[in-house]
Amino acid sequence: MKIWFAVVFSLTQVTFAYAQRTVVCTMQGLKDNLSFVAPQKMGELPSISFAYPVDTTIFSMREGNLLLVAMDHEDKSRPRIMISAQANKNSPVYKGQFMTDFGGNQIQLDNGPVSCKLK
Repeated sequence: MKIWFAVVFSLTQVTFAYAQRTVVCTMQGLKDNLSFVAPQKMGELPSISFAYPVDTTIFSMREGNLLLVAMDHEDKSRPRIMISAQANKNSPVYKGQFMTDFGGNQIQLDNGPVSCKLK
């Protein structure tokens, strides 16, 4: 009985360790949230659904810091999303700054405070 309990407990811990976690970012002044699944392995990049096709080029979420940079899929020199935020010591919320470019042929920048949560 004790062995069975230990096996079930171990499997439960492994399941929780590998459960996907979603990052949801609320950007002040924008009506839509930005959400993506946080990669499970260091060095992996998340896929992001945005108004225009983007490729994530930088992602880091460690030591209390969140950094995300996504470039336009076709024009690799055009940043579409940048988020830099730091974890709040008293809650699982990252607060910082964002920049987005929702423009088509013309640049249309939005920026301001961002709040990101892990769910």
